[in-house]
Parts: sequence; structure tokens; C-alpha cells
Amino acid sequence: MASRDFLVVPNVQDDIVITCDSIGGIGGLSADFLKVEPSVVGHFLARVALMELLAAGAELVALSCTFTINELDAAPILEGVFAEARHVHPSPERITVVTTEKNIPTIQTGVGITCIGNAKGGVRSGLSQPGDVVLAIGVPKVGAEVKLIDPEALDIPLLMRLLAHPGVRDVAPAGSKGILYEAEAIAEGAKLRLHCLNDSPILYKSAGPATATTFSCDPDAVTAIKNTFNNLIAIGILKEDNNT
Repeated sequence: MASRDFLVVPNVQDDIVITCDSIGGIGGLSADFLKVEPSVVGHFLARVALMELLAAGAELVALSCTFTINELDAAPILEGVFAEARHVHPSPERITVVTTEKNIPTIQTGVGITCIGNAKGGVRSGLSQPGDVVLAIGVPKVGAEVKLIDPEALDIPLLMRLLAHPGVRDVAPAGSKGILYEAEAIAEGAKLRLHCLNDSPILYKSAGPATATTFSCDPDAVTAIKNTFNNLIAIGILKEDNNT
């Protein structure tokens, strides 16, 4: 069963939405498997969790960063986190709690992030309707394919434009399970069935740190969406689920 990557805590006024992500073995330390600038690690760490939060219709109110490395090595990663978070909050430093390893020497990067947000008016999920078209935007990439600046990949400004576009309903950033998995999650969340119209291997490829997102839309909005966005991938159509 496919499911979305966020937790909703019902609240009297606004629902609380929690998202998280982690990165290990990627960075600038001696035992890291993939050597990457630490600040870039921070950017993508924050990007994944923040995009899940935005896609759920929530506004960021708090961040937590948990490092398995010392404070000095963690600092540039944290700067990357803050730089990415400024897309959605003017002063992320003021709403972030951080912990680092202070007792044991470590030689490999490990860090986790948790984002907490308020979904005013309810969580954006389960909005899809029978007949909606399911597409993806962004080219799924993973590992060494991933670049901080990449016109083919999803980023926060692009996601925000998509969320605001008329006719767009459910949006589900893709990760290691790929864009088809997120399409199935959208269908299940709306108690619908996905009729897949594409058998390309790209549907199953890992999208790494949310380099692509799946979304559903009103069929009448498809032309405008195609005229507005690049790197679109057709996935299928949502239909009534006769088993529900």
C-alpha cells in the first residue's frame, strides 16, 4: 500500500504536519561514500522535508536538525539547511533546534531533519477526483546525477508555482520509490484507482532528494499546465475504485 510521507496531528485550530528526512554517507568526511560539498548536503536535506510540508499545505513553524558528527563539521551543512529554508521562512535560524555528536569521533556524515508546520484550513490531501490526470514534473535523479542547480529537477520555487496553479489538486514529491509510487499514493489517498498509461522505466527510477514530484490535476487544466511547465511526464488517469 502506497502512502504519503508526512504525519498529521489533528489540532483544534490548524492541523499540525510533520515531515522528516535523513542523509548518511554523503558529504565531505573521509568515510563518506559520495563526496559532496557539505552545504549542498544541507540544501537537499532541507529541500526534501520542506517540499513534503508544502505539498501537504502546511507553513513551516519549526525545524530540528540532528547530526551524528561534531559541531564544526555540521556547521556548513546547517548553513545549507538555512539557505534552503529561506525559500519558505525569513529567519529559519530562529525556529531551529540543533544537536551534534560531542562525545565520539565520527568520520562519516549522518544527519536527520524534522520539519513541523501548520496546515491552516486542513491538510492538502485526498483532493483528487475521478477523471483527473496524473503527471510528474522534474526528471528523477539520484546519487552523482543530482546537482544543486539543475533546470531539469524540481526545487522549492518550482513546487510553489505548481501548488498555486489553477486545477492542480494533490501533489506528492517523489523520493527513492519513484514517481509511480507517489501516483499510487495520490490515488489511494483519494480512494480512487490509478489507470496507468505509461510503462517507461523512468516511472520506477529513484527520484533521490525529491528531484521530481507527482501531481493530479483537473483534465481541463492539462493544456495550461503543459504550456507553463517543462519536463512533464504523463503517468495516467484516476478512476473510481470499484472495491471501495
